[in-house]
Amino acid sequence: MMLKRGAFRPMSVEQIANSRGVAMTYLNPSKVYAKQGKYMPRLTLHRRPRRNYISWQLAVEFSGPKMLFGNNFDELVEDDFDALLTSLQSKLQEMLGHRFFKHQLAGADIGTWHPSKNIVFLDYTATQTILHTISKLDISKVYDLQNTDFRDGHVVHIHTNSLDIAFYDKMADLRKTRISDKRTVSKDNLVQLNLLETLEETRPLEIFRYEARFNGRRSIKQAFPDLEKWTFEEMFKKELCQQVLIKHWHKITESVDLLALDVDKPFELLQNYIEENDKTPQATLAAIGAMIVISQVGTVRLRNTLEARFSKQAWYRIKPLLKSPEKYRYKAFQRIDEVLADFRPTKMTKYLKDIENNGN
Repeated sequence: MMLKRGAFRPMSVEQIANSRGVAMTYLNPSKVYAKQGKYMPRLTLHRRPRRNYISWQLAVEFSGPKMLFGNNFDELVEDDFDALLTSLQSKLQEMLGHRFFKHQLAGADIGTWHPSKNIVFLDYTATQTILHTISKLDISKVYDLQNTDFRDGHVVHIHTNSLDIAFYDKMADLRKTRISDKRTVSKDNLVQLNLLETLEETRPLEIFRYEARFNGRRSIKQAFPDLEKWTFEEMFKKELCQQVLIKHWHKITESVDLLALDVDKPFELLQNYIEENDKTPQATLAAIGAMIVISQVGTVRLRNTLEARFSKQAWYRIKPLLKSPEKYRYKAFQRIDEVLADFRPTKMTKYLKDIENNGN
């Protein structure tokens, strides 16, 4: 290959070729591309001395949906593979000055693999509620954990010896890009930042993102020992992605008593009430407080206390707020099960259109 010689950093192609021992150099896309709304892959060139020769490897890291659609809200299907190869082929030629054949790209070995799924909620279900519930599960009984990270209420990150599992609020993650792309779970978000304004204006809309991240060929081979090859083409299969995501979702949640997710403890009651009612913070907290008191002493005693201390009008102001919310946590987990079982690709244009039509 004759690569663009001055593009790689910190060493040029000439410098890494003349170096001794193992060496690597990088070619990360310029921010100019992101500002233009153009997504490009990240490249790493490896030089490894063998006994009788020098081995060269070019690692190409990218998000398939961002490569083809400019965002990872929309999801790929197997029929998109040829179009994805065409796009990748074009972008690599622009960055490297070298044109790969499609069969070379399709047959490339996979070093990392991140099957994922977006679960869209249009019923005021808050992804933060789901994440809080997952963070409370005893995951250490299921996996050989290195550690579990629960950040900002928007991310649950499970690190194991063989893979990483990430659950996060897709909208909250995109908002963080306004501050710094380094603080986000999904990298290279700048190219899809233009979507945020449209999505933020769309209510109700919440997106729960689920990723299983296999980093390294060994972990991929261990997950799929029956495959003959672990190439880009062989791993680009709906069945493999769905199989992995369902397996680990069930392992994580199999010990959960779904009906017990909505016990009427103060915090659970508050979250479910917020899902169902568009009230002010003051009215919401007043309703939760009243329902907790009623569960302890009954409605009559609460009413008598309020009327004795304030007036009869105090009770009538509180009474309309006292509607017990539905069990949203239970429904949310059921929804995730159904989406994983169905595994249809998420297309945000469809959801936005459906919301717009319902609003009209």
